[in-house]
Amino acid sequence: MRGLYVHVPFCDHICAYCDFTRCGYTKGLADKWLDAVEAELKQRQISDCETVYIGGGTPSCLSLSQLEGLLKLLKSYIENSTETTIEVNADSLSDDKLAVCKEYGINRISMGAQSFQSDLLKVIERKADYEMISDAIERIHRQGIHDISLDLMYGLPNQTMAQWKEDLNKAADLAITHLSLYALTIEEHSRFGRAHVQPCDPDLEADFYEEAIMFLKRKGFEHYEISNFAKNAHYARHNLIYWHYEDFYGIGCGASGKLNHIRYDNTRNLHTYLTEGANAKEFRLTKQEEMFEAVMMGLRLKEGIAKQRFYEHFHEDIHTVYETAITKHVRLGNLKESAQSLKTTYQGMLILHDILVDFL
Repeated sequence: MRGLYVHVPFCDHICAYCDFTRCGYTKGLADKWLDAVEAELKQRQISDCETVYIGGGTPSCLSLSQLEGLLKLLKSYIENSTETTIEVNADSLSDDKLAVCKEYGINRISMGAQSFQSDLLKVIERKADYEMISDAIERIHRQGIHDISLDLMYGLPNQTMAQWKEDLNKAADLAITHLSLYALTIEEHSRFGRAHVQPCDPDLEADFYEEAIMFLKRKGFEHYEISNFAKNAHYARHNLIYWHYEDFYGIGCGASGKLNHIRYDNTRNLHTYLTEGANAKEFRLTKQEEMFEAVMMGLRLKEGIAKQRFYEHFHEDIHTVYETAITKHVRLGNLKESAQSLKTTYQGMLILHDILVDFL
């Protein structure tokens, strides 16, 4: 099973926390970018994609004709995928763009919200408020797309627990099937990083996270992955490809892929991408690196790592390879091991980074 990720680097405006490969939208650059994407798709000779994910950046900031042009390029992959997701912002998602998404087979929308608090939206420099997001969700449903994910952030500058609870409550009451929650990370080259904004106190950040886990459980959301919650098993199938450590293609400026034991990173420089193509750097992964990455990704899931899948990937028994680390953390109550799987306990999920150090 493989997935296809397409990175759209354009945004109408740049959020203060963002350090992804992104730049301000202009029509001329986006037209040239579409030509470069077409060339890269031909070069990659992509086949057998179970999922397609169009991320960014802000894919919905493309003009209507450019969005349709991109979806035409991806049409054959979308037709063969079980899940096709596009990331959007409510302030750039017109009904015409939604209709094009539906026409070309988009069946999942991932919408950035981050917060519904007007003061926090100003701080992080985002436009879409609760009313805009609620309206966009209604319009998405009217178009016949019913699998909708929403992003929220915690640990924002001066964010209070009361604000976080209100955001969670508002999000859970929307007609969505999935929530992704992210702690603010101060990235060096983001606007926050350049302004030397201080990160949230770690104890408060942990309190935000645990509050979300308890609250969303009461609201019927399954906590199926460290940062992700789903209603009625509406899991992010594309992301499950990452968490199960399957291969995936990455297309576009700033995209990464993993194929046949090789990871590649496309250039992050838009000018280079437009003039020279993907210009990807390739890294051959050792078996040890791949086994560790499979553990790192698999332990993020509530279901944990299927021992049989690990054996089929690597022809190694996971307990034999990592016996010392597994024994230690089972004894400490951080991991649970059965004949079929290895997974974190609730306690272990909260300190996964510390656990993984012992698997290195």
